[in-house]
Amino acid sequence: MMPSKTVTPAGLLLMSAIFLAGCNPYMAAVSLTTQAYGMATDVRSVSTQAADTAIEAQIKAALLTSPVSGTAGITVYCRQGEVVLAGVLPRRAPAGFAAVRIARDTSGVRRVETFYVDGQPDAVGDFSLKAKIKTSLISDPRLTSGQVDVGVYAGHVVLVGVVDSWQRVEDFREDVRSVPGVLSVRSYVQVGAL
Repeated sequence: MMPSKTVTPAGLLLMSAIFLAGCNPYMAAVSLTTQAYGMATDVRSVSTQAADTAIEAQIKAALLTSPVSGTAGITVYCRQGEVVLAGVLPRRAPAGFAAVRIARDTSGVRRVETFYVDGQPDAVGDFSLKAKIKTSLISDPRLTSGQVDVGVYAGHVVLVGVVDSWQRVEDFREDVRSVPGVLSVRSYVQVGAL
């Protein structure tokens, strides 16, 4: 009988990075470095980060398997139990209501917010705008760009994260507003870890 082997969290993270990077060692190293950097610079505790990741995964899985058309395309963010659902949906679409119901029924969720736009005329343009925004955030020495996730929907920007002060929230908003092509900025950035 062979001895049983346990996988440490670091080992699981490395295996996940390799799997997600398609077994490309360079991409695995970049992915692992990015994940480690994100964990180290996040003001939330590691257990809160893990709980938020689990909530996101559970909601995403439920959206993917939902019988309601359109839920699979909704983006899910979770910070300290507060969930933001964002995406492109027609007004009053059943998918939006179903997503909120799924999120509210998920254990550990404290609050649910939504940000939906009616249409996305240029997905490539949004992708390009997101890259410009991330470049702006990375180049600002006042900010730790990994603390805030950025979503772009038809030129409208959603910020979700946790930072250490209200000044940081304003710094993020200011940087994003300065990028040409940004139509509006909605911030769901929280101050301070619970």
